[in-house]
Amino acid sequence: MPPPNQPGLPPRGTLTPKDSHKTMRVGIVGAGIGGLMAAITLLEGGHEVEIFEKSQFSKEVGAAISAPPNSSRILDYFGFDFSRAKATPAESLVYNNDAKNLGDKTVLSLLDYKSKYGFAWHFFHRVDLHDELRKLATEPTPSRKGFARLHLATPVSSVDLDGTIHFPDGTTVKKDLVVAADGVRSSFISTVLGEEIPSQHFQHFMTMTRLLLPTEQRANDADTNAFFKGGYNSIRVLRVDDGSLVAYGCRNGALQNIAFMYPAEHLEDAAVNDGSKTDAHPGGFLKKYPAFIQSLASKASGIGEWRLLTRKPLDRLPEVGSRSLVMRLIRCLPVIRAQGASMAIEDAAALGVFLSRLTTLEDIPTRLEMFNDLRVKRAATVQLMSSQHKWDPRKIPAEYVHYFGEDIPQNDVDLERCSCDHSVIKEAFRTLQKKDEGKLSPA
Repeated sequence: MPPPNQPGLPPRGTLTPKDSHKTMRVGIVGAGIGGLMAAITLLEGGHEVEIFEKSQFSKEVGAAISAPPNSSRILDYFGFDFSRAKATPAESLVYNNDAKNLGDKTVLSLLDYKSKYGFAWHFFHRVDLHDELRKLATEPTPSRKGFARLHLATPVSSVDLDGTIHFPDGTTVKKDLVVAADGVRSSFISTVLGEEIPSQHFQHFMTMTRLLLPTEQRANDADTNAFFKGGYNSIRVLRVDDGSLVAYGCRNGALQNIAFMYPAEHLEDAAVNDGSKTDAHPGGFLKKYPAFIQSLASKASGIGEWRLLTRKPLDRLPEVGSRSLVMRLIRCLPVIRAQGASMAIEDAAALGVFLSRLTTLEDIPTRLEMFNDLRVKRAATVQLMSSQHKWDPRKIPAEYVHYFGEDIPQNDVDLERCSCDHSVIKEAFRTLQKKDEGKLSPA
């Protein structure tokens, strides 16, 4: 059975096409979180979807990932099974103020998020989230018969703005819409935007090492117990000098995701690439942490090092001048506000709403302009909010202040509201209703 309707939103069936509506042939490049979510939302509109993934297994790399309320409510709206994905609701946010005194901490409860924002903040093992999205995209559901065709080990060499996808063997396919969702190192940015916008290392060449530790394997000493006091399903932050640690539980608290951020010079191998794996113990940055943290790291597995990349905020998305063109669902956000995956999920949700119930394919450019108008400002503001460890609105670069309008966050409460209270589905429906003069009615 479809999930209950969310308050204030049209039922998901509103997206279902009637006999008079037109459907598209959609090609999606990349089967990561953004690509699979785009497939799910576009399938609800009755569109024919193919996904082209260059890897063999279409598995996400990484350890754990979080979905704050703004993305959790989208997953729920489109029928995501939180239980099957072992979603772990966040309980609290714990700031350890002094690494030498674990009793000195600030604890902020997250248990009221469901009442405040409609949904909890959830943690996932990245593979569990990805597998559930893949299942939802590539299998029929109670609300729709259609499903996406997923082509593994199928790299895309280039894409034309007329919707032609080129493969290394010389073959091509033609689509009404191509969605580029192939990650931070996307090959198609210049095709989509008409210019190259290079990624750059985030703040002082910061790099991240992620570790996974089975909770039952943690040491049973006083410092470790003090660090985890209050349970295993909370976010814990510990800062030392030029680095920081963030830890939280996933798989219902059975695993602890431990992430260290530090300048790249602390790497054992400064040439390491994003998402690479190594069996070596993490680099010299650990020496700055208390002994119990070093002990936790020594027991952990799944060591991976990622360079933290970002790009300047986009002031536009593609120029929409033809029916067949490439859309880009690639965000490049720092991890500080835990909104990277959420922006991909928001993009996909907006795309699904705006491209539903088309009366003619000639409406595609207009609908995509609406997508652009809604998403550019939102994505840019979240990217800017994610660019500072300790928020100071005075440090927003002057050329980017206009993205916020009159709603510049002044403190952590404002940041939380701006991040979590946003409902992209509601905003997309509202925009579409206004354009259609209220003609969009429930199915």
